[in-house]
Amino acid sequence: MTRYVQTPESAGYGFGVDVFVAGLVLVPFSVLGFVGGKLVRPLRVRLAPATVLAAGGTAVLVALALFALTRSQLWHSFAVMGVLGLGVGVFSAAMPAAILAVIPAEETSSAMSFNQMVRSVGFSIGSALGGLTLAAYTPAGSRFPTDTGYATASWLGAAAMGVTVVAALTLRQASHSTTTGSRSNDHSGAGR
Repeated sequence: MTRYVQTPESAGYGFGVDVFVAGLVLVPFSVLGFVGGKLVRPLRVRLAPATVLAAGGTAVLVALALFALTRSQLWHSFAVMGVLGLGVGVFSAAMPAAILAVIPAEETSSAMSFNQMVRSVGFSIGSALGGLTLAAYTPAGSRFPTDTGYATASWLGAAAMGVTVVAALTLRQASHSTTTGSRSNDHSGAGR
């Protein structure tokens, strides 16, 4: 996003803002990321961990789709970063609870370590794929990717997040089935 808003308008898109304003575009991400993390606890009172995870993922998906579809004014960048921050905040805070809901207690430390490793690898792969996509859409001799390159990178991210949301909802179904099954087993055992 910071590169997009700093791109001079002569490239056919972008706003040509300086580094300070480009940095300000990140403020909604930080503020709403903090808010999103704080929302997880009250959401967990009403919703299963995997549902909260899916909600955060959906917000990220919406932010990426918004950026792909509408980025013609600078305030769009601020709005997209706010929605993205909210989604990332919820998603990141909900992930440990979603993992802990489906693993045995004795596997907690290894599951959390694995989660941290997967996140680091995922960030690296996502950054590399985003950069690769923008590089593929950078015409020879140009310093800037085409506007279509940004849309393509956003749609690829949205598709990946769509898979993540489906996985979270599948996890919710599996967790619900396991919980329901163990409750019926407990109930049938109590009558004997």
